[in-house]
Amino acid sequence: MEAYIRKELSVSSDLTLEQAATHSAKLLIWLLDCQDQMQMQQEKQLELSYTDIECMFKATLYLHECFARHGDELVEAVLMKFTFAQPAIRRYYENCERDREQCIRELCGQIINGTHNGHTHAPLLYQMHKAYVDVQPSWGIIKELNWSANVENKNKIETLDVATATELSVDVQQMRTLVRRIFRLATLKDMRIALERSMHHIGYEMWLQLFREPKESILYMRSYILRHMICDMLAEGLEGSSSAASARFVHNIYSFVASGKSYNLSRLLRSLMHLRFANALASYLHSYWTQQLPHLHVDDIEFTDEAPVVDLPLDEILFLTNLLLMPKSPCRSQFYGELRTLPLLNKLLEILNKVAYVYS
Repeated sequence: MEAYIRKELSVSSDLTLEQAATHSAKLLIWLLDCQDQMQMQQEKQLELSYTDIECMFKATLYLHECFARHGDELVEAVLMKFTFAQPAIRRYYENCERDREQCIRELCGQIINGTHNGHTHAPLLYQMHKAYVDVQPSWGIIKELNWSANVENKNKIETLDVATATELSVDVQQMRTLVRRIFRLATLKDMRIALERSMHHIGYEMWLQLFREPKESILYMRSYILRHMICDMLAEGLEGSSSAASARFVHNIYSFVASGKSYNLSRLLRSLMHLRFANALASYLHSYWTQQLPHLHVDDIEFTDEAPVVDLPLDEILFLTNLLLMPKSPCRSQFYGELRTLPLLNKLLEILNKVAYVYS
């Protein structure tokens, strides 16, 4: 962000509304993400450098300046660039219009109270504001802040934050941290590798949060992209380049449901209401049966010696196949429609009938 601010930003008199909206959109989504991280309890080890703080100050300065010039037209132009996080964006501009000094005060409070050894940044914040107050007088509020009181009240603030944070489960917070870390990687290839490794080691209970990220969230679009990447891997089936990661992911789904917790089944069925995910999982199972059915004995339900080796046990695939075909499954009809294309469908149905009592 430092390079972008240094090379791209300008508040010259000929700055157009479109230019202001483009820059403001990029800066605002980054700034809101920073503030979100500072507010999350597990980010107590978040460390900020001088450059990080300077970028947050410059971004705030630029956002306030553009808003002062273009007003509500800028807000609507910025909102047009996003299909997510719109309430947070609108709320930021409403607060900016209502009280800029309060916006600056809150930013300083988040830096002090939401980062590792945040109190050590107080002298830096005071020193930095001197250059900004000449441009926007509202920055003068920093010299009036009671830094001692900020540090003394930190425990009270943390207590309130903990009450808010309890609404977010540990899985939600960990998944958001994972999403941020993956998107810090430089290339799509690196992101895919990191995602595949995560699919190996992270249980399905945590992945559920990826599908539940609200559209109002700053991380919605990043979560959306990762969901689609996972679905693409599953849809590639047994022959895909990510087949090992997909097999482990499917195994984790089985472990999640078969853990003995009855409500986990309901949670899985709700996640299958995401059409793309349901179709991807169905495609994976279809790929499995296409390859393995010709090598499966109906009588003893065991594979022949010539059967290709697959990382997933047969009983887990039977379990999940039966689950997707159960009456409560939201993708039952679509999945059965896909299975009907199997040349050996009758063989599969015979096997499913033989083990139905186990899963009933």
